[in-house]
Amino acid sequence: MEQYRVPDLNQLREIVISKMSLFSDNSGNRIFSDIELSNLSTIEISYLSKNSVSRHGLTTNLDKSKKISIKNCRVRLNRNLFQEQYLDYAEFVLFHEYIHCLGNFTHNREFRIIENLWPNKKEMNIIGKKLTRELQDSKSKWAWTCSKCGFIVRKSTRKFRSNYFHKECRGKLENIPIMLPTKPEH
Repeated sequence: MEQYRVPDLNQLREIVISKMSLFSDNSGNRIFSDIELSNLSTIEISYLSKNSVSRHGLTTNLDKSKKISIKNCRVRLNRNLFQEQYLDYAEFVLFHEYIHCLGNFTHNREFRIIENLWPNKKEMNIIGKKLTRELQDSKSKWAWTCSKCGFIVRKSTRKFRSNYFHKECRGKLENIPIMLPTKPEH
């Protein structure tokens, strides 16, 4: 039985750029030029810090005095994207960051039109929310629990004022520690 091999950063780059080379408009004209795609392949890609929870990718403008471009950006990706169940989403996240590198720094209408070229974009959003929830759950140490309806929001820190209320039912939120299982002794 052949085992699936998770790609590294460079292999992911090649996969995404290969897919981008196939995108075309209604007239059959390619969306991304060979020069743009070649330049994207030179952008530094690395990992976000290990404790990153809600951020899956980040594009950094290396020279803040200039508009972001392929020549002055860096991309970092969440390590958790490289689990087998998130590989399709990892491709989408890198594509998203590449759109930023092409000069579209804000998530405006033009950005979303380009982003919607990616196949199964709606599914990618669902997968992204699932990953965020899993990361939040794994890092949570506290649960803000509604005293009225039982709604729970997991938090990684205890920072909490006693006067927070659940916006849906107006019940008072209580801060409860999450008891994680301990590791069995050898």
